[in-house]
Amino acid sequence: MHDNLLMAAISPHPPIIIPEVGGKECLKVQKTITALQELAGQVVSANPGTIIIVTPHSYYDPNLFTVYSEKKLQGSFSRFGAPQVKLFCQNDTDLIQLIQDTTKDDFGYLNKIPSGASLDHGTCVPLYFILKAGYKGKVIVINYTSLSPEKHLLFGEKLAKAISLSDKKIAFIASGDLSHRLIPEAPAGYEPDAKQFDEIFVCSVESGNYEDIINIDLELRIKAGECAYNSMMVALGVLQNKPLNNRLFSYEGPFGVGYMVATL
Repeated sequence: MHDNLLMAAISPHPPIIIPEVGGKECLKVQKTITALQELAGQVVSANPGTIIIVTPHSYYDPNLFTVYSEKKLQGSFSRFGAPQVKLFCQNDTDLIQLIQDTTKDDFGYLNKIPSGASLDHGTCVPLYFILKAGYKGKVIVINYTSLSPEKHLLFGEKLAKAISLSDKKIAFIASGDLSHRLIPEAPAGYEPDAKQFDEIFVCSVESGNYEDIINIDLELRIKAGECAYNSMMVALGVLQNKPLNNRLFSYEGPFGVGYMVATL
């Protein structure tokens, strides 16, 4: 099933790690920046024809997985004070159709994002580093849903089938930040138990025991205020819950939000 899947990874997406946005604040997240540069280099070296990114922050439909459907994709960091930083890439509309064909019996149709829509920051942050590293291939962006973890795992399994049926070599990226409530100064407030969520992610990726992530209690997810879990569920569905090449590049949370960079 993994013949066409070159690699799978998880990436954080705080705009503050983009130098043109964060400025001197980037010094506080240098570990994450260095890790994303290394991950981007590995992605480019693997030479995928298409990168599939699952994001929490694009157009959201609670019941339907959502995709950009235009042939040309574009985004910028204008919302974060850096309109000069613009990203451009080609969409893989052929693979999107194949994904539609393999998921329709279980999920219906893919929700199509209106033409002219800009890429979200959940996509733009990891893509910034990948494009900087020299990536020239295509990109597919999928927004997750409010469906159950089991449904996200199933969607990942169907995605894996589409990948295996295609003639493309694929890299998969789950975009998401871990807990948003690690310290009293955190943007979403402080929750003492929130660090447990991040610890499960970090330990599970290091060990390759992904069942611990799958079995995270909903109450802990709510306490953590995270946005990575459903992206990760799709990734683990693609991987059939088994590590392909698990390696933790970095984890830190200097602003109260957990940032993890890893291959899965």
